Amino acid sequence: MQTLSLCMIVKNEARNLARSLEPLLPYVDEAVVVDTGSIDGTPELAAQMGARVSQFTWTNDFAAARNFSLDQAAGDWVLWLDGDNRIPEADAALLKSLVQRPEDAILWATEMVEPDGGRLLQKRFFPRRPEIRFRYRVHEQLSHPPGLAQVITPVRIYHWGYEDRSLRQAKARRNLAILLAELKERPDDFYLRYHLTRHHFFAGEMQEAWGQLQEVLAAPGLKAQNPEIARHARLLDAILRDRLQDLTGALQKFGELVEQDPDYGLAWYHLGLFCFRHNDLETAALALGRFLELGCGHFFLDQPEEKLTLTALLTRAQALRRLSRHEEAAAALYEAQRLFPRQPGVWLETAVLARACADFGNARRALDACLALRPRFRQAQALLAEMEGL
Repeated sequence: MQTLSLCMIVKNEARNLARSLEPLLPYVDEAVVVDTGSIDGTPELAAQMGARVSQFTWTNDFAAARNFSLDQAAGDWVLWLDGDNRIPEADAALLKSLVQRPEDAILWATEMVEPDGGRLLQKRFFPRRPEIRFRYRVHEQLSHPPGLAQVITPVRIYHWGYEDRSLRQAKARRNLAILLAELKERPDDFYLRYHLTRHHFFAGEMQEAWGQLQEVLAAPGLKAQNPEIARHARLLDAILRDRLQDLTGALQKFGELVEQDPDYGLAWYHLGLFCFRHNDLETAALALGRFLELGCGHFFLDQPEEKLTLTALLTRAQALRRLSRHEEAAAALYEAQRLFPRQPGVWLETAVLARACADFGNARRALDACLALRPRFRQAQALLAEMEGL
């Protein structure tokens, strides 16, 4: 029987442990908690719950702390978790069965970010072996021998540590400082520069993001080393060109990406939105249709896939309506109604299409549905007033 160690690094997580640590204790063979300097009673509470607690002096290095936690573990397999992570009970019940296998694989779980709904596939379970360790001080990655099988499990891990905006901003500043410090030691490391690109991008610092991204794209053997980062970097190249008003360059890069990686749904999504904004409605409808067929095809998303799907359906419906392809627009809206019946924007666009087809009865019914969900929706009120004036 293969055993499973839960390894956590924590700091001031006393208010979270009842949600993260305690519910998992029946489903693991041991819980190893490494405290990095709490002042709120976290280590004492973890010990009371049944964890084995160790202290680690914090050095601005998440990988070092995680590797220390691995040194304290005794199980055949390790599951790593943070104090602001939780695993639903139905998924927790699967944990022990998932590791009843030869120690020949890395097991992945899906991290779900609350409340924004971003998604990230991560290596969360692995055999406890000395050659499997974490690296990088922040956005730490699991380093392991090549050849191990990669198994995506159904386990979901919900991460709520970014719910508070001020805390989210503080973490972003902390992570940026750690990244910059590590970059001084490893200036040619594409992984560090990739995360710096993302930090600058989400801070709205497009020129800084662009400069870091060019270093990523120039990294020798990028695709062979990390194909997922390689293609996302190329997508960011196109998106940043758009943001920096290089529209010709952006369209060229989008086109190259979907031609060379035609199953990359996220690239089709961004191409579709780009073309819609710039009034190339035929290409927008085509690209968004491809996204809806393929799905995202991406290991990490900064928005929930449901939100991307909703945006794609509504934008495609608008493009088709403006092209007078009303039956196709209606089909997109029927799908949106099926998937997102409580989204007022779905019913507003349904009303607009019905109005364009002179189907005033369906337009009125759709507006009633829209305003029932959002009574002060100004666009819906304006359309209703226009129709009542006819």
